[in-house]
Amino acid sequence: MPASVATAISNVVSKPAYAHSRLAVAVFDLSTGERLIDRDASKMFVPGSIMKTFSTSAALEGYGPNYRFRTPVYAINGNLILVASGDFSLGLRDRPDGSLAFNSFPEIDHNYADTGLPGPALLKNSDPLAGLRALAAQVRASGIRAVRDVAIDDRLFNTYDGWPDGKISPIWINENVVDITVTPTDPGEAPAVDWRPKIAGLRVVSNVTTVAAKAKTTPLAVQAGANGVLTITGTVAAGAKPSLAIWQVPKPADFARTAFIEELRRAGVSVSANPAGENPAQLLPRTAAYSSARKVAERVSPPLSEFVKVILKVSYNRGADLMVCLVALKTGSHDCPDGLNFELKAITALGVSPASTIPYDGAGSVDAGRTSPDDESALLQNLMHTTWGHYIHDGMSIMGVDGTQAENQTGTPVAGHIRAKDGTRVGGSPDGQALLYAKTEVGYIDAKSGRKLVYAVFLNDVPIAGNNFAQALFTADHDLSSIAAAIQQGY
Repeated sequence: MPASVATAISNVVSKPAYAHSRLAVAVFDLSTGERLIDRDASKMFVPGSIMKTFSTSAALEGYGPNYRFRTPVYAINGNLILVASGDFSLGLRDRPDGSLAFNSFPEIDHNYADTGLPGPALLKNSDPLAGLRALAAQVRASGIRAVRDVAIDDRLFNTYDGWPDGKISPIWINENVVDITVTPTDPGEAPAVDWRPKIAGLRVVSNVTTVAAKAKTTPLAVQAGANGVLTITGTVAAGAKPSLAIWQVPKPADFARTAFIEELRRAGVSVSANPAGENPAQLLPRTAAYSSARKVAERVSPPLSEFVKVILKVSYNRGADLMVCLVALKTGSHDCPDGLNFELKAITALGVSPASTIPYDGAGSVDAGRTSPDDESALLQNLMHTTWGHYIHDGMSIMGVDGTQAENQTGTPVAGHIRAKDGTRVGGSPDGQALLYAKTEVGYIDAKSGRKLVYAVFLNDVPIAGNNFAQALFTADHDLSSIAAAIQQGY
């Protein structure tokens, strides 16, 4: 190990904050397979979001990188049936070039607006109803001018709510959240509040107050009440940037039906049924009936590789969980947890040991999950021997450039030479103590010498002083990136 790398590791582990913590490091030469660093690399650790490399690998193995989600609409007995395909974007992230858009730090993804992390923002130039609007236009172009009702067929797999990050459904509109933007005004005044998507039966009531610029603020919180009313509370500081809060949709099929009916009406297609209310599942035909039904519209998504990129770049938890639900179908099951069986077989074939890797979900949000630096390193090495593994490589954040690692090592010779997937798990105890369970980082390094390396750095069990989660997270994140930077420069 170069002295500079040993010093970088020593500088991190010698910090008082890590006196009771565990740090592991693995580094391999990608071309030769030679192990370059082994610091407790075979030990099991709490991994956090680096587990997304496993779930996305399973999806690419099961479906291939060029798979596209196809969301059709059928005209059956005077009604329209939209058949959900599991397309989590459904137009929200579409770019003109056929790729999917994502935010880069410090503008984190809107799905993280309820975590307390600074910087969540709406995706620029995005439209949460784009997919439905395009489908409605196709329905109109097919010659249909009026229908009795609309139903969403969400039977692709059983909607699942057993993982920590929320409900996983076959149908997604705005990734099944309502985005609420709060813009401060003058102290003591009500801030400006806007939300999207705006659909029938849903409105937002604000109890948020603007406080002085230096006053202590309280987090924004959203609570659902009767008759589709969402009440948002909290305080925002005068002069601050707009804040974002989200509310996860509890009934995605109902939400999608309402939004689709409204888009149909805007497109010039009359719908007799009330857009509000429950999805009329009784209208759904036998699945086999679609083969002879009239298809009047279809959305075809960008390739699966683009969805994998979004999941890895922004660390999209529910997107990663969706990958597990989709691969469950490859086992013949409609139950999402069964996808973990397919995932484990797929990654075992890529060198991961089931003795030291135990996935509980697709996102790495279940803290009982475990893996080791060696297992992650084996996966990343063996991916390069598949026809699709480079999509994992290409989908990772580029340190100093984009994604969750956009602000690490900016302006240094390291920037642009490390592709990383990072993971974080934090929590509090009943007595008020706080702990950074895991800060982890895995990926590929284009070393200064020209060598291509695979690396994994795991940090576990860091006590957090004063419940300052954000500061502990960012400090640990920079410490791990400093080790990665030393490896890039030292080899």
